[in-house]
Amino acid sequence: MNGRMPMNETIQTLLSRRSIRHFSDQPVTHEVLDLILQCGLYAASGGNHQVARFTVVDNKDVREALVLIARNEFRKMELVEGHYWNTAIKNAKNKSNYDFSFNAPILIIATAPARWLNGMADCAGALQNMQVAAAALGLGSCWVNQLHWLTANPVLRAYLKNYGISEEEAIFGSIVLGHPSRPQPMPSARKEGRINIIK
Repeated sequence: MNGRMPMNETIQTLLSRRSIRHFSDQPVTHEVLDLILQCGLYAASGGNHQVARFTVVDNKDVREALVLIARNEFRKMELVEGHYWNTAIKNAKNKSNYDFSFNAPILIIATAPARWLNGMADCAGALQNMQVAAAALGLGSCWVNQLHWLTANPVLRAYLKNYGISEEEAIFGSIVLGHPSRPQPMPSARKEGRINIIK
């Protein structure tokens, strides 16, 4: 900031939020979780259609089952040059305890109709709202792509069908959240040249 603009709590939270990948066993209360979810529901959506849905995994057994499915399915995949999911494939093959959820107590899966062209934008906006809300409430969160990358995987889809996620829905993103177990990391430098202003 240039020092001329007064800072408020909202701006401070946006600038200080970090991705958290280490969580304690302390549970997230129902009241706090509900408030975070409400912030997601109030995110902007294309045409205000509000078609995105959010499946909250607050059950350790279900979360661990999803972690195991992801680990096993990524191990079957081959690396593809230039694909971001190569990191997940490498981690799954090289780490016996690979856990995309970072053992966080809460996993939130964002879905929307697969044919809804605004699905990614709607889900991303809502999940970002939730992440900022979590930070404002003293929690940590991290966006996780693994279930999105496996959205067409039959093993994952068969399992999720048991929990109300239909085959007509695509997984557009997920976040994990909980109480951080380590100090918040320092921000990395912002890359230059990413803003283009036309006057």
